[in-house]
Amino acid sequence: MKRRYFAYRSFYPEIETMREFRAVGVDTFAVMLSNGLNALGTPYTKYPPVWTGKKQYDLAAADAPFEDILKKIPDAKFIGFIDLNTPLWWTRYLGAYGARCDSYYELGRIAASKLWREDTLDYMKTLLTHLDSKFRGRILSYAFGCGGGTEWHDRSRGTESLYRLDAFRKWCLLHRKEWREIPSMGRREKGMREFGFTAPFDRSGYWCGYDDSEIDPLIRQEAGGLFYDPSEQADVVDYWHCCNELIADTIDFFLKEARRCVRPEVELGAVYGYVTTEGQYMLSSNGHLEYEKLLASDSLDYLLAPATDRDIGGGSGSLCAVGTVHAYGKQMLNSADNETYSSKAPDGAEFPPAWIRMHTEEEVAASLKREIAVNLVEQTSLWFFDKWGGSYSRKAVELIGKGKGIWDRETRISARPAAQMLMVVDPRNLYYINNFHVNSNNFHLPWKLNLNRSGAPFEIVSFNDFSRLDMERFKLVIFCHPFELTGEAMEILEKQVLNAGRTVIWSYGPGIVHNGRWDESNVEKFCGMPFGSEEVKILHRGNWNSIYVHDPGRVTPEILRGFAREAGVWIYASKPRPVFANERLLAVHTGCAENLTLSLPRRYSRVVELFTGEEFRDTDRLVFDTVGPDTKLFSLQGQENAK
Repeated sequence: MKRRYFAYRSFYPEIETMREFRAVGVDTFAVMLSNGLNALGTPYTKYPPVWTGKKQYDLAAADAPFEDILKKIPDAKFIGFIDLNTPLWWTRYLGAYGARCDSYYELGRIAASKLWREDTLDYMKTLLTHLDSKFRGRILSYAFGCGGGTEWHDRSRGTESLYRLDAFRKWCLLHRKEWREIPSMGRREKGMREFGFTAPFDRSGYWCGYDDSEIDPLIRQEAGGLFYDPSEQADVVDYWHCCNELIADTIDFFLKEARRCVRPEVELGAVYGYVTTEGQYMLSSNGHLEYEKLLASDSLDYLLAPATDRDIGGGSGSLCAVGTVHAYGKQMLNSADNETYSSKAPDGAEFPPAWIRMHTEEEVAASLKREIAVNLVEQTSLWFFDKWGGSYSRKAVELIGKGKGIWDRETRISARPAAQMLMVVDPRNLYYINNFHVNSNNFHLPWKLNLNRSGAPFEIVSFNDFSRLDMERFKLVIFCHPFELTGEAMEILEKQVLNAGRTVIWSYGPGIVHNGRWDESNVEKFCGMPFGSEEVKILHRGNWNSIYVHDPGRVTPEILRGFAREAGVWIYASKPRPVFANERLLAVHTGCAENLTLSLPRRYSRVVELFTGEEFRDTDRLVFDTVGPDTKLFSLQGQENAK
């Protein structure tokens, strides 16, 4: 069984904060080793680089952060976060004419380079062998990052290089494709099929908070065409497939080598698999869509990703499809990036106002309890990410300590999930979306946000998981990207999904890609409604029900709650609020002062709110008031028969 981490992380050596965390029971700390600058142009850490020249390593610099923490916290345990980005001197050395690239922003251009892999591997093996020996038993795990944000992001927009061209040609030969050249930038960044939006759904984007004095306005131009036409742009779709496989294969290459360097009990993770809410720049061109390929690796123990929907009132949850991660027997480590009113920017500067999510101590508390609750319910791991320090007051740390006590008790006991709704992403079909378009997340982000506010729990899986899923408890299934449904896919759906009175929601155009062509007439065969229909209604199709939603961006939480009720889903919350539940735990989050009622599917002899100790006896309804933003986490005890 994989570990369930509860840890603290910061870029900087926030040792006094770490001591406060240790005093309340948190004993695991993430330590980052990096040789470069972040996206703001400042060093990632406060320690000197380890990789100083060709086969030259300052291992004392690698030891320093661990030793500094152990001086103050002698029983500390660690997660080593290893940044595999090559330092600037490596990029500059004989790097002319495309011989070398910056792995931070141009990972996809250099990942297939034999020299880059060999040099980076020598650094990694030297580092791990040393650390595993010197801090034997202290370092529980290593997590590996590279590329943009140290998140294995390829931020080069698919730009060509000699190594990438060679890799694409080999990929085409392997897959019997006719292509021999990389599609041009103009063809990669403009789909031939557009979608009529009333307004852009998501304009936050990568450049949020920065004006034209820092970002050339040309970079903000609108990309044309949301979809690639499969008959005219098949080479573009294939190219993105190759690029994503290259990133997944690169991570697996380093994981396999790392496994040979460390003791068997040391776990290995990677930052990868972002899909549930990602949009512009962050899908096919970013390199994360082959997460299933990486999850199949014997060398991987967990994926690591930030929480999403982190605003107060939001439902949090992972950027990864947690159901898929668990289906492969792996663990999910979610990063609670708590951007609070007291958070610091690099070197103590003012934290960018646009990044702040929690503006008061009450909001901080509601957020912390939410992150603890969602990870307890979903049986995942958690660390609190303090970035450059200052995010947690003493009061907040004390609350985290209370959460750690709850965590230690509850993680000893397994619990069956209670979700009856399923959100299905399909990375294979995401390759048809032009991710340079501002609306490229329009077919999954709205569903995730609405499910988070549906008042009922849900799970997120990938299409290929159906062969491993027990579908009996699921009453509502939402397909985010059903664009191409092959004969094999339909056999899976007919066997696993389209039966048992289940309700299925289809986004945009089920089967619109048919026999290598864009075929709008094919959509009605799957969902019973003509392509583009604005009317949303339930169609009874024998032993299952169909709902066609052309534009998920028009769905609201109340509309989704109506679909769920019609499907027979148990709605816990009286209002559209985030709810997390399994057979033992129930949690609800709210962003305001209000009266809430939680309806339980069965009667319980005792229900205890774990942060306050408040009790409810012999009941199937929990009625309570909140005085502001809050998260309630209930232990359900002594259950009777379901309603």
